[in-house]
Amino acid sequence: MKAALLITGSEILTGHQADCLIQPFAIMLRSKDINVSEVRFIPDSPGMLFSTIIDLMDRVDMIIVTGGLGDTPDDRTHSALHMLYEEMKGKGISKKYIDNPVGLAKGIDVNIEGVRIIFLPGVPREAGAMLKNVLDSLPDHPPETVIIPVFGLRENEAVEYVGSLADRCSFLPEDMEVKIIAPRHLEQDIRQRLGKYALEAHDLSSCLGLLLKSRGLTLASAESCTGGLIGHIVTQIPGSSEYFKGGIVAYGNDIKVNLLGVSAQDIKNHGAVSGEVAKGMLLGILKATGADVGVATTGIAGPSGGSHSRPVGTVWISVGSLNDNIQRLFHFRFDRQRNKLITAKVSLFMLRTFIYDKDIHCRSYS
Repeated sequence: MKAALLITGSEILTGHQADCLIQPFAIMLRSKDINVSEVRFIPDSPGMLFSTIIDLMDRVDMIIVTGGLGDTPDDRTHSALHMLYEEMKGKGISKKYIDNPVGLAKGIDVNIEGVRIIFLPGVPREAGAMLKNVLDSLPDHPPETVIIPVFGLRENEAVEYVGSLADRCSFLPEDMEVKIIAPRHLEQDIRQRLGKYALEAHDLSSCLGLLLKSRGLTLASAESCTGGLIGHIVTQIPGSSEYFKGGIVAYGNDIKVNLLGVSAQDIKNHGAVSGEVAKGMLLGILKATGADVGVATTGIAGPSGGSHSRPVGTVWISVGSLNDNIQRLFHFRFDRQRNKLITAKVSLFMLRTFIYDKDIHCRSYS
């Protein structure tokens, strides 16, 4: 089954707004064995929308249109639909509305002699939720492909690990993670090749959450350079209150010393960005919260603040428990936002690996 994505919006074509729908839509569609064969961007014009749909109908089974739908002056969808109905008079046409679980504008689902045309609003959060519901309503049969989430490898590294099977897979980077869309019968072989980098759940935070819950462990975070991002990522998962006790954003050295009990002498001797301080932050948050395991970060996210000995992107991460923990030094080379994101995710990945390697369960702390 083939699909086309038709993205409308003059603001995208003029560069005033970036598109962020293609990749998530492609992933959702591939998970249902629907291949995106074409993507088109067009301005807010009913005539252009109509003619583009007509052009695509002979080549695909599904057309997904986003943008220009809703109670706004730039709604061009209904005008284009009227033109479409006039053109297709006498042919089998059905129409129904698509509920919007996170917004007001309803979508429209039109079927013209077997070609399904899905009209969605342009707001990514709304369009994504609505498309998911549409795809979930398709006949329930085991898809021929499966999504394997990966962390700890760049896209090109994941390709190398998968090796000879790479030509049969798609690799999609997303938020410092990689999703591999692969034939279902190859999943176990691919996971074996990827080893610890293949995640058990659909992303890293979900994976860690399942692990903590299954082992009865609680988590806390002490963050400097990540500024609370770890806590945010962890608590994006529903039910995270079962295992996440809380965290402290210790940006200033006085907070590190006064709230986390980090040694002022360690900061003086080794600097705030050091393994000694990262460990002190970890022990401090574990004592303050009573959590079983924790993560701590200290570093230089940039773009300023670096030096010859500690350039921008220098990060120390500490993970573990009160009686068993590790510290690692990293040198990331991204912009500020991505340095923070990769630090937060590497912290969670380090903790996941630590729990598995040490075989930590709640009974370890009784």
